[in-house]
Amino acid sequence: MSGFGPMGVASSLDDGGGQWLTNYLRRLWAWEQMDFESCFDQIVSLIGPPQSMAKVYKLANYRKKTKNQWARDDPAFALVEISFLLVSALAWGIACVHSKLTVARFILLFANELIGYWFLGGLVIGGTCATIANRFLLEHSVHSVAQTVEWLYAFDIHCNGFLVSFLFTHVLQFLLLPVLLGNGFVPTILANLLWAAAISSYFFVTHLGYRALPFLRHTEYYLYPVAGVWLLFVVLLLLAIMGYRINVTRVMAAFYFGH
Repeated sequence: MSGFGPMGVASSLDDGGGQWLTNYLRRLWAWEQMDFESCFDQIVSLIGPPQSMAKVYKLANYRKKTKNQWARDDPAFALVEISFLLVSALAWGIACVHSKLTVARFILLFANELIGYWFLGGLVIGGTCATIANRFLLEHSVHSVAQTVEWLYAFDIHCNGFLVSFLFTHVLQFLLLPVLLGNGFVPTILANLLWAAAISSYFFVTHLGYRALPFLRHTEYYLYPVAGVWLLFVVLLLLAIMGYRINVTRVMAAFYFGH
C-alpha cells in the first residue's frame, strides 16, 4: 500500500516509479519537449467553473489509458507555478518591504513560498490525502487490477489546488491590500472571506482530483475541511461583530513583513 512519505516513495520507486521519476526530472532540461500550451489550457480550466476544473482530471484519465500513469509526465505545469511564485515574491517584497528589500530578503521570501508552502506543503497535504485514500477509500473489484494513488499524482492534485488558492492569496489579496489592511469591520470581513474562499477552493479541487479516480469511494471526505473553514469564518465574524477583530491578512502581513 503506497503512501507519500519515505516508505510510500520507496514503494513507488520499487514498483517502477524510479524510471518514471528519472525521465520526469530529465525533461526539466529539455524545454523543447514541454507542452506549455497544454499547461496554460489547464490553468485556464482550473480558474473556471467546476465543470471546467474537472477537465484537468480527464487528462489524467487519458494519461492512465495511454501511458499507464495518472500523474503528469511533463514538468511544464510545475515550472510555470514556480515562476508565478517568483514574480509574486518580488511583488510582495516590493510592496511590503519597500526600500528594505535586499537580495537576501527576496531570496528568503521566495524560498519560503517555494520550499515551505509549495513543496513541503504539497508533501504533507498531498501525502496525507494519498494515505487516507490508499488505506480507507480503495474500492477493489474482481474485474479490474488493484490500484493505489500514485504519490506524484497526489502532488499534481496539490499543484492544481495551490494554483487556484494562489489566485486568491497572492494575486487578489495583493491587489486589495490597501483595503484589506484597514482596521475596520469591512476590511476584516473581506480579508477573512478571501482566505476562506482560498482554502475552500484548494480542498474542492483536491476533492475533484480524487473523485476522478475510479477505484476510490467516498471521496466527499476531502470536502470536510471546507466545513471547518466556514465554521471558523462564522466564529471570526461573530467576534468582529462583538469588537474583537481578527484580520487574517493583517496577521499574515505582520508575520512576514512586520506590518
